Amino acid sequence: MPDPVAYALLIVAAIAYLGGAVLVVATLAKVLVAWSEGWRTRRGAEPVDQALQQRAAAAMAAVAELADIAAPGTDVVAILGAPTGDADRVVGDGGLAVTRFRAGHPATVVFARAALTGLSCAAVQSLAAHELAHVIRRDRTSAAAHYAWLLGYLVLVLAGGGLTITALAAAPQLAGPAMLATMTAAVAFLGLRVAFDRREEIAADLFAVDLTRDLDAAAELMRFYEDNVARLLPDGGLGRAWARLERRWFATHPEPQARLAAMRRHLVDQAAD
Repeated sequence: MPDPVAYALLIVAAIAYLGGAVLVVATLAKVLVAWSEGWRTRRGAEPVDQALQQRAAAAMAAVAELADIAAPGTDVVAILGAPTGDADRVVGDGGLAVTRFRAGHPATVVFARAALTGLSCAAVQSLAAHELAHVIRRDRTSAAAHYAWLLGYLVLVLAGGGLTITALAAAPQLAGPAMLATMTAAVAFLGLRVAFDRREEIAADLFAVDLTRDLDAAAELMRFYEDNVARLLPDGGLGRAWARLERRWFATHPEPQARLAAMRRHLVDQAAD
């Protein structure tokens, strides 16, 4: 491989690896900031009404009975994650509910107060059924394991960069294949992680609608999610293009419309069988 071509490939590889590392660091920083701000918000928030605690427990008990399993513990907080910064969007960036897994402890489903005050009883049960699916499918995982892939990707980026530089110095003819192999592995790693998360969300949606048989409640939940949780697209410019790119390739949750369409198809397919 001619030296100019090898050096050009090295520059491209370095840019790709650096971009991947920046993505990992930015994601980690976002997670840490969300946890920090959410913790401060919960500490300073007023106590959640006991009636909401009972409503969350009742919704979970109802869907657990339908699934014929023991109901997991529930909790209610004023806000999940960090505030959105928009007075009209009363939930945090943690969403409407989350299932917390801790090693050595049973799973706990935590609801945001807005979900219990803004949704009908049927929609709350749809939300509870979705989280129950996560409990059933991932009851042996931990919150830390959910982000372990970030460390794995960073190791892959660094190892790939080292492999490419070593190949360039020792056997320039192998620099190109080394770069292509490691870049392909890095892109595939990210793609598989996002695809796995989205598959889990769709599977939880299908479990919920299969359990409740209430597509209207699911539609209400998706509308509420889109209005209060889904990140708004900025007006024009580079920010809007980046937001679309992030939604398309890096968001762990599919678009609400796609989720609802998948649930509708699932019910139609079941009716046809």
